[in-house]
Amino acid sequence: MAVAALLLWLCTAAIGTYLLVTAVHASGSLAPETADPVPVPSAAPTPPAKPVRSKDRFDPPSLQRAKNEPVPGLRALAEFTHPALAMIGLGIWLGYVVSRDERYAEVGLGVLLGTICAGVSWFIANTRAAKRTATPDAATPDAAPATALKAAAPLVASSRVLTLHAIGAAVTLLFAILIAVHA
Repeated sequence: MAVAALLLWLCTAAIGTYLLVTAVHASGSLAPETADPVPVPSAAPTPPAKPVRSKDRFDPPSLQRAKNEPVPGLRALAEFTHPALAMIGLGIWLGYVVSRDERYAEVGLGVLLGTICAGVSWFIANTRAAKRTATPDAATPDAAPATALKAAAPLVASSRVLTLHAIGAAVTLLFAILIAVHA
């Protein structure tokens, strides 16, 4: 059963790699931003913009976007942590399969739980970013349309493949729990 969990974990990692590669490819194929945005005329008068604090005046656009996120850096952290923990956990689980030491199974289960938590937080942060980019004026309601900050583009992934990845992670978790309990 430990080998089946290892193979299932490998398949889930392969699906996750496919998701990451296709999502990066899809977001990289978007048109690049222009340096000088064209102002969009609006029928309604724009309210006055918030005064810019003196220390925020010279921030680059990427830092301004990061400061306007609900939890700054969460998406980037989860985007790194989820695959990193998955590979670390896969190595620990391989150590369990080779040695059959129950401590490896317990540590592997803990890393798997952390990986799933990072993946869920990445999904939630990415969904929120997609909602913010769908309504760009909602993030900055008092800014003029020409000066509205563009949010970082969320990763685009196929919902079927994403669901398959989530099911694979859930079944892998079930196998790892059963193995850790019986070990």
